[in-house]
Amino acid sequence: MNDNNRKAFFEGFWRYLTNIWTVAFVVLVISDFFTFGKYGHLLTPFSIIYGSILSIFVGTKEFDRWYNVYRSKRHPGEIFVIIWSILLLGLFIISWFWGKSYQISSDVISVYIMVLTVFAITQGSKRLHKKRRGKII
Repeated sequence: MNDNNRKAFFEGFWRYLTNIWTVAFVVLVISDFFTFGKYGHLLTPFSIIYGSILSIFVGTKEFDRWYNVYRSKRHPGEIFVIIWSILLLGLFIISWFWGKSYQISSDVISVYIMVLTVFAITQGSKRLHKKRRGKII
């Protein structure tokens, strides 16, 4: 396997793994919310694994960007922020109207803050990279 194929494989692998864990964690969060915390014991381990996988995926993409390997025009970071924002807003609204039996775990709030933080860091890294290459945005 040559170097370009290896990089493409690993980027695809981490993207695929991140997407699988995102779907699994979102399903768990929704299930836990509507079953009044029945799956709360799984939220912490899932959030740690999800945060780790997302960080590895984003970190490898940023290293590739700085080594001029990564050139994607897609914007999955925005999609992750939108998904988590809609999910949390929806859960807050339901909790507000249906009562305190519907609670959002603090683990979920922590993951949302982590997603926003990772997104903000990558946006800053992207701007700095473009600035250093002479393409100020």
